[in-house]
Amino acid sequence: MRYILQLGILLSFFSVQGQRIITAGSAITETVCALGDCSKIVASDRTSLYPAEIQKLPSIGYRTGISAEGIISLKPTLFIVEADYVKAEVIDHIKSAGITVVAIDRKFSFEGTQELIQKIATTLNKQEEGKKLINKIESELAEVKKIVSQSNTTPRVLCVFNRDKASLNIAGTNTFSEILKYVGAVPAVTGVEGYKPLSTETLITSRADFLLMFENGVQALGGVEGVLTIPGVQQLPAGKKKQILAVDGTRLSNFGPRLGEVVKELALQLHATK
Repeated sequence: MRYILQLGILLSFFSVQGQRIITAGSAITETVCALGDCSKIVASDRTSLYPAEIQKLPSIGYRTGISAEGIISLKPTLFIVEADYVKAEVIDHIKSAGITVVAIDRKFSFEGTQELIQKIATTLNKQEEGKKLINKIESELAEVKKIVSQSNTTPRVLCVFNRDKASLNIAGTNTFSEILKYVGAVPAVTGVEGYKPLSTETLITSRADFLLMFENGVQALGGVEGVLTIPGVQQLPAGKKKQILAVDGTRLSNFGPRLGEVVKELALQLHATK
């Protein structure tokens, strides 16, 4: 009986060691790497830009552009994907090829990050590493609570998403704006689900103390000075004080293993003593 048990453990060990992993979703890719299995990733999706070595791997594309054939051709043993990121028929096709598929819900919260790490850690037999990673994030969030408790302000922050100069959008609930609840700030505009076009009137009435944007969005507008030329921005406290926060979009939005780091970075900027 002991021999059979030991043999089962050995087979499980070698099965994990010989894995060829494909990931889809930046938080998933980052988590696999943070748990120590980056070298087992053989391909990833277009959103997976960190760590930098991932960009050297074959890309499976983005959402509706991801095909079962492309994934199967790379001979993975495991496909870890955000739930609803890939078409259901693509997932079924991949499973029919004998490839293990693990789908994980994306949630914009620490609890969601914790669940994501735990599920991937269990899949990869990296439970201890998963616990350490969660503990690290919890420690960073605890540091942020101290920073916020010593502040006498609750900044109003307008989260803005844009890809170019033509379209500016408010980021509402179930977007990266959910990070505000962890940094001692409040949304300058409420009642928005997802993304909604940002009008000049809404911008002005937001009375935002800060604008929070993706780095590439700020760059598309010509930098901070370009953001300040947007009609209405100069009428805001954020515009008058040039309080435009530009953060790497992946770090800010994916609620992955770097959540604690970006929350601390934001809190320090929002509650800096002047």
